[in-house]
Amino acid sequence: MRRRAGRFGTALLFGLLLLSLPVCGGKKETVRREPAPPAPAGPRVAVAPMENRSNDLDASEIVRGAFVEELLRRGWNVMPVEESDRKLRERLGITYGGQLGSTPPADVCRSLEARGVFYGVVQEWNKTTAGIYNHVTVTAEFRLYGDSGDSLWEGRDTQQKTMIPQGGRDIGAQVIVHALGNLLLNPMTPYGRAVGRNIAAKLPSGLAGLREPGTPDGTGGNR
Repeated sequence: MRRRAGRFGTALLFGLLLLSLPVCGGKKETVRREPAPPAPAGPRVAVAPMENRSNDLDASEIVRGAFVEELLRRGWNVMPVEESDRKLRERLGITYGGQLGSTPPADVCRSLEARGVFYGVVQEWNKTTAGIYNHVTVTAEFRLYGDSGDSLWEGRDTQQKTMIPQGGRDIGAQVIVHALGNLLLNPMTPYGRAVGRNIAAKLPSGLAGLREPGTPDGTGGNR
């Protein structure tokens, strides 16, 4: 009995030793970490509610959210949208982008206590379904106004895609998957986010890098 117990203990110890050894020949899993965004720098700017010319109430916030995320990733000093929306609502009575035209941009900047403000418009947000074919088009633009009221920059982007089942024996399953996706998810979200990110990516890194009209060196308008 003692001999069996001794053999069992030796085998158990040997097994634990094997488990503790590194596995040879295996592939090391590397975890890719996204680099941390740069610390916000430069004059503070705000992104006002967008004018939404589509029938989807979520369109403007999908595009604006991605636009703000990309600005922050590029080091822009962006006011939280909750703060800027609250100030616009309480101080100017502005609750959606279509009302911005009634107030000069300089007054909007002053009310926001910001050196610049982005106005945006969702111009197109269409999804056309014809049988098993889906076609998506998203177009938006942003314009940046300085606290002087002058337009400093503008950018625009369009994303389009036609989705067609690949065919073959599983075409029925593909159609069902597309239909369920349309019911459960907003199929426009990836395209709206891509538009917001692409427009922000066209900006220089910070308000100080923008040239205001009438200032050849690009610094006259940034006090």
